[in-house]
Amino acid sequence: MEAMKRRRYSSHITTSAVGLALIGLVACSSGESTSTTGTPAPGGSAGASSALVFVNNTGDKTLTSVALKGDSGNAVVNTIDAAEFENVALGDMQFSKEDWIFVNLAAANKVATLDPLTAATPVHEANFETGTRPVHMYRDRNDGEVIWIMNDGDNAQNTTTPGDDLINCNNQARTGGAVVGGSVTVVHNSHLGPGGSPPTVLGTTCLLADGHKVAAFAENKRVFVSSETGGEIAVLDGDEASSNYRKMIARIDLCKSTKETTPCNNESATPLTTPFTPNASGPHGIRWSTLTKKVYSVQEGYGEIAEIDPDTLTITKTFDLAGTPYTSYGISPDGKYLLLRGETTAPQATKLGVIDLSATTPAIANLTTPELDTALNGTSPGAFKFSPNSKRFYILAGNGATATKKDRLFAFDWTTVAPPALTLLREIPLVATGGHGFDVLAQGAGEAKYLAVSNATPANSLTIINGTDHQEKQTVPVGANPGGVMVFESGAAGAGNQASN
Repeated sequence: MEAMKRRRYSSHITTSAVGLALIGLVACSSGESTSTTGTPAPGGSAGASSALVFVNNTGDKTLTSVALKGDSGNAVVNTIDAAEFENVALGDMQFSKEDWIFVNLAAANKVATLDPLTAATPVHEANFETGTRPVHMYRDRNDGEVIWIMNDGDNAQNTTTPGDDLINCNNQARTGGAVVGGSVTVVHNSHLGPGGSPPTVLGTTCLLADGHKVAAFAENKRVFVSSETGGEIAVLDGDEASSNYRKMIARIDLCKSTKETTPCNNESATPLTTPFTPNASGPHGIRWSTLTKKVYSVQEGYGEIAEIDPDTLTITKTFDLAGTPYTSYGISPDGKYLLLRGETTAPQATKLGVIDLSATTPAIANLTTPELDTALNGTSPGAFKFSPNSKRFYILAGNGATATKKDRLFAFDWTTVAPPALTLLREIPLVATGGHGFDVLAQGAGEAKYLAVSNATPANSLTIINGTDHQEKQTVPVGANPGGVMVFESGAAGAGNQASN
């Protein structure tokens, strides 16, 4: 673990007209990252002056921050050099309720921490050791100061320990096919400023299950983590006041004999120290509904979505995706709809559907989106996001090889969703690069204000789009081959103003 490079400063908190807590900083020192571009005003605070867009430059493994000010005046604030991230590819980005920024460094088995507020430019602080190959990370919905990091474990190139966290969980020999498995690491942070403290690693929990991991957070402070190869969901205690905090308290075996070539036995009652027998369910996507108070997990191997009661840990209903094109999904922030996404190949087309969880008998309903799913307008499915108030839905064209329409971002009015109808607000043409990432700046009561879209090589740029008229306003040059982007604004986590997928 690196030594923290803290600076002395003082702060006060004010509340903006749009309902976000903005931190005004005084007496800031001039400490900045080792690699800086642009010419920010001396002193001041980068993150309090405007929203920031963090751009993952995959070509040179750097991280660029862009001040997002509006229709114009958007400019690069700084670029943090790859050496600060130990010269490895950058992964998932997330920010906490107290405005710290976290970036996964999978190849280094670490997570980087950034301070976006204290100085005139965002500052890289330290890289903390997590577990083997951290891939996804999440902000705890019950305590926004807590970040949960999913460690997928050793990759398949090492056939003796596939999916194992070799740093934290490999203290026993793998014998007779026993699974050591991946893990989750939990980081806690306090606020920036007097009385605050830098992020600290609380610890790592071994899950005894291999495979890619994703998480959801129930209202009863239980954390649900699925493991794709193992075919199970670990249930962890997320109550910081509990003596079992961060411990695995139960597991849900997703085994379903009717979906298996060879019948399987449900092992949910197996002692927590004994690995399950892996199955073919392939969980890869898990969501919490604020409406139904249930957890939803998609089993890609079985082609179904399971609804789980977070109190009894029982599967209360399933939605069979057989005969549909849907393979992945998201949830609207209000918890009402599961958004289903899939594709056809002859012709290539993106297909969208929904499950209305508020219905007496929820069922799959197809959406009609001719802009995405006709032979003339065929797209491959790309990333999608909802505005926090569930009024806007955005989806990228995925630029598949056989798609007839590429380099597009589609803005839909989600308030009009009533299967099969979904109203298109605008089909936004993007720079023809073949690769894009995007995020949304939301303010007030979760209203989408601006969109930031990265444009890969050779464009190497970021396009700012107005969230009201959906017109492109400005393009800003960034680093080499930009990919993932994250919009940050001080107080956004506490206000619930982060777009979701």
